[in-house]
Amino acid sequence: MIHCYSLIVFILTCQFLSAQSIEKLSSEQLKQDFQFLIQSIQQHNPTLGQYNSLGPIKQSWDSLASQIKAPLSALQYHQILARAVALINEGHLILGDKEAPFFSGFFNEEFKILPLEVRWINQRLFVWRNYSPDSSLSKGAEILTINDKSPSDIQSLVFPYISADGHIQTYKDHIFAKEFAANYFWFVEQASNFRIKYRTAYSEKVQKQTLAAISRPQMSKWSIKKGFQKETALGINQIYSWYQNEAIAVLRLRDFDAANCSKYQIEANGLYEKIFKRLRENKVQHLIIDLRDNKGGLKEFADELMAYTLLKNKKGCYRTLSNADGQVLHSFFPKRNRWYFKGSIYVLVNGATFSTAALMAQYLKAYSNAIIIGEETGSRYEGFAAGTYHYCRLPHSTILVGIPNKWVQNQLVSSPKQKNRGLIPDYPIQLSIEALLRKKDLALEKAYDLISNP
Repeated sequence: MIHCYSLIVFILTCQFLSAQSIEKLSSEQLKQDFQFLIQSIQQHNPTLGQYNSLGPIKQSWDSLASQIKAPLSALQYHQILARAVALINEGHLILGDKEAPFFSGFFNEEFKILPLEVRWINQRLFVWRNYSPDSSLSKGAEILTINDKSPSDIQSLVFPYISADGHIQTYKDHIFAKEFAANYFWFVEQASNFRIKYRTAYSEKVQKQTLAAISRPQMSKWSIKKGFQKETALGINQIYSWYQNEAIAVLRLRDFDAANCSKYQIEANGLYEKIFKRLRENKVQHLIIDLRDNKGGLKEFADELMAYTLLKNKKGCYRTLSNADGQVLHSFFPKRNRWYFKGSIYVLVNGATFSTAALMAQYLKAYSNAIIIGEETGSRYEGFAAGTYHYCRLPHSTILVGIPNKWVQNQLVSSPKQKNRGLIPDYPIQLSIEALLRKKDLALEKAYDLISNP
């Protein structure tokens, strides 16, 4: 997944060599690629060693390098590279594109995987969609084991390979569930069949079923046959939507992707001026801003919002952007816009509130006295690596690597109680499979409850 923090992405491409099969590369070639990856991270990632001790990371890199002994399969090499990247605790780094051998197999039907979409809730695993010909495993069924491995066993095998900021568990939980079938294939086993023990929703009876591994194109066909509807917003709703219910308005900001904003000609300040003018005219007293599952994008959406939400005019710098070469850019508080919001603000967040969206939640909390509801956000509170990317390809395997080369460093109002973590909500929300099945929005309900019972 690519998380863009800035509109402009500079691509600095290393010499592109024709791709070779990983299995045919020598130990020396594989080690050269590994060292190229490590050197690139050290050169271009400005946060390396800022939030974590570099000594243990280097020791782990040396240990990984010692494991490189040809021949290695593409999947074995991917595990080594993914672990090396995950060690630096920065969630924005990109490893591989659709041409990489550990990705391309999903699309050309070479890889066959577990045909389930899942939800990971309170350390329990549930079926959400079944893309196989079988229909016994229905939505809400709790998976107890897969090939005799418990969900906690699977989690312990997968989590060391997931890149995330600091020690943020909620973001890893999100990636673990969203990419469960791929993660299982990469980091657990490449099985042709899956023996599953499960309980159906609202039942304690343990049942068994075996599902055959199938390809992603086959899963798509079964999705159509079973009539599954896409759970994604369309058109301009991919970026935002809002509605008002008497004195309460709900503004859903789903994504700040540069391409979509350009496609629909949406610019942050213009959008906010239109919305906040309407809020003032409609006498809205309470604003709920929903940032759940917003993976970020253009930083202007976080910066420009402050002009409409600051409690009072402020002076000074609230953030610095530092390049790996030492260049620093300061961001200063804007003057309040005439349509600034005068009421109370509630912000809904979860572990997938990432990058720019996490910054937005943090600024709303610090400078607008907003009440935060939901889960810990997915980006480090103190700062993280993002911004423009240095792109290169490993010289022999030609695997693409994208390294964020700006240090997003927040000028903190106060030090966080827990370092290397995201924004902690004022009102944590524990999700449940029962609420999801009944389409109950617990976080939104909590916001309405706080408004009604201040």
